Amino acid sequence: MSVIAELRGLTVAYGTADPVLRDVSLTVRRGETVAVVGPSGCGKTTILRALLGTLAGSARVEGTVLIDGAPVSGDDFRRLRGTVLGFVGQDPFGAMDPIMSVGTNIAQPWRIARRRVPEGRIVEDLAAVDIPEPAQRVRRRPFTWSGGMLQRGSVTTARALDPALVLADEPTSALDDTNAHRVMTALTAGNAALLIVSHDLRLVRKYADRVYVVDNGTVTETSVELPVETPRVPSRKPVPDKAPVLRASALTKRYPGGGGVAPVDLTVRPGEIVGLAGPSGAGKSTLLRLLAGIEAPGSGRLVWDGEDGPPPAGQVGMVFQNAVGSLDPRRPIHRGVTEPLRPRLRTRIATAESLAITRTALARVGLADIDPRRLPGELSGGQAQRVAIARALVGDIRLLLADEPTAALDDDSAATIMTILRDIADDGMALVLVSHSERVLDELADTVVRIEALPDLSTAR
Repeated sequence: MSVIAELRGLTVAYGTADPVLRDVSLTVRRGETVAVVGPSGCGKTTILRALLGTLAGSARVEGTVLIDGAPVSGDDFRRLRGTVLGFVGQDPFGAMDPIMSVGTNIAQPWRIARRRVPEGRIVEDLAAVDIPEPAQRVRRRPFTWSGGMLQRGSVTTARALDPALVLADEPTSALDDTNAHRVMTALTAGNAALLIVSHDLRLVRKYADRVYVVDNGTVTETSVELPVETPRVPSRKPVPDKAPVLRASALTKRYPGGGGVAPVDLTVRPGEIVGLAGPSGAGKSTLLRLLAGIEAPGSGRLVWDGEDGPPPAGQVGMVFQNAVGSLDPRRPIHRGVTEPLRPRLRTRIATAESLAITRTALARVGLADIDPRRLPGELSGGQAQRVAIARALVGDIRLLLADEPTAALDDDSAATIMTILRDIADDGMALVLVSHSERVLDELADTVVRIEALPDLSTAR
């Protein structure tokens, strides 16, 4: 098979820091699936950005990118994107313009290439990745779709013009096993080559023809027979027999434009981790917002500390599924992490104090080596997710609501976060955890509540 994409001697550095990647070389041949694996923050996404020509202007770059045997740079990439190079980003929430319908978003590659969208093609592509009622859903805007649905929508956008190579950054991180395999089937359909960044070694072993491992800025090719990870199950204490912190009875929400959550009953006590499971689009993220008091329920009862009503401000920490989008890109990390403290202190926190608090919080989630003065855009998706967890744990919170807190992490990093969550629960905090991973729920949750989308709520988020 001929080579469709190649990197030769790629070195990438930002500012005065050490290079993120050093002298990296790799190839992707036509029709094959190549995986890039490695710990969170090791530079996997930087490889994809180099092949797409989307590295930050401040990056110092050496080396050569070749597409179909020819060196490319600058405006060459713009010509190749969509037609030769398709891309599935790690952030499904940021992949679509929020003011346009999903269908209009997915049609953009055709419009940019000045081509007519084939009749029924978008609906067919969405049905292929198991989006229910795609003909109706394409008319709705992205905010009515769940993260997992948006991720699948991004796959159809990347494959729109049948590019020769698809670059996919964690395209299954927000999906259950069934939908993950549907997405991989869609990505590997036809003759397109696929370069996929993934922390899911089980998926890599099943689909990849070759694997590159990124470690400390260098890349080596290895066998597809990657070692089987042995999950580290956090030890747990018995849940204390205490009065519930939060109780929900028949809690539900419906949106006029579609979406919502079917009635749910849930109780969480101090020291308990309650897991929320269910298919993509069933309303798990919506339920977390109701529990936090961010949104009012349509019906049902919410009781906090024995009294009707949502939790008071400052007592609930929230880890949103869109970790990257939850951090202000214009403010340094330390300002984002200490932001929850400002309403209680009623004043701006001095920079030195903000830096000290943030360093302690980052160390707690395994990011002691991250400079808190950096901007969120300089982080990998997995690092941004851990920063979001660190922020949620700042202050005197009594309930932590975590939406897919391990989805973008490699197994070692996920195990670290799971241990952290288990430890804070054992110290007496109540947690509600959303995860599509049955393994995470089995190992971490004391109780699992399953949410199913009812027929009349089939458009639920």
